[in-house]
Amino acid sequence: MHTDEGITRRQWLGVLVKALATVLAVAYSIPALVMLIVPAFRRQNPPWIKVGSLHEFPSDEPKAVTLSYQRRDGWVVRTVRSTVYVVVKPDGSLKVLSNICTHASCAVRWERSKNAFFCPCHAAYFDADGRVTQGPPPRPLPEYPHKVEGDLLYVRLENV
Repeated sequence: MHTDEGITRRQWLGVLVKALATVLAVAYSIPALVMLIVPAFRRQNPPWIKVGSLHEFPSDEPKAVTLSYQRRDGWVVRTVRSTVYVVVKPDGSLKVLSNICTHASCAVRWERSKNAFFCPCHAAYFDADGRVTQGPPPRPLPEYPHKVEGDLLYVRLENV
């Protein structure tokens, strides 16, 4: 039965069913969308990474240690390798320094003969505490947060 004044019951019921189906589809898709989108914006605290036992680090010169750890970027988990220098000071305190020069992001190396870190990019030197002694770097070598638990040294590789 069709009238010229409005819509039939069957048409109205069809519109109602389609509207309810749309609302349910949107409602059920929200959790899935949240699960897909939120991890991309979630920032994780960097983990504490085991560097080694304290007796492995001599007090007479910095020691380079290459660390390997898992890093999560959104949904992607990848293995990252970073090198740090562990410096044991004469008083027994520790520093964990980045091996990346603050000028051109080149890798520095310890030169025993000069008793300094050397950056080959622009002949820059840093002392054992990471301070610039020669060359263009604007800042000292970054120092990473570290902790000692028992006999083990841990470092947190943050963006410093």
